[in-house]
Amino acid sequence: MQETKKSASPAGSELSKPLLQRLTDYMKGKLSSRIYVEDLASESNMSTFHFARSFKKTTGHSPHKYLTTMRVEQAIQLLPNYDMSLADVASESGFSDQAHFTRVFKKQTGMTPAAHRRKLKKEAAESKGT
Repeated sequence: MQETKKSASPAGSELSKPLLQRLTDYMKGKLSSRIYVEDLASESNMSTFHFARSFKKTTGHSPHKYLTTMRVEQAIQLLPNYDMSLADVASESGFSDQAHFTRVFKKQTGMTPAAHRRKLKKEAAESKGT
C-alpha cells in the first residue's frame, strides 16, 4: 500500500513554468522583505517539504539559494547608484545587514560589494577617457 502512495504522489515532481514564473515574480516583488519557504509553499498550494523538493528539482537550487542569488543580482543592479550607501544597497536587496551582504556577495561573485563598486567606477572612468 505504501508503494501505491509513493507512485500516486506527485512528491518530487517539477513545478510548472507558469507556477515558477509566479513564484519568481512573488520573490522579486518582496525582495527587500523577509520571504519564508512556508510563504512560497502556500503560494504554490503545497506543503513546505513538497514545495522545497519540487523547487529544487525544477531549478537545481534550494528556494533559499535561488532567493539569495536573486538578491545578489538585485544588488549588482543597485551598486552603480553611487548615491546609495552599501548598507542601503544591502537593505534594498533584502539582506539583514551589510556584513551578511558582504559575505554572501563575495561568496557568489568573488569580490566584495565595495570592490565591485570600485571596479565599476574605474571602468566608467576608462570608458569616458576613450
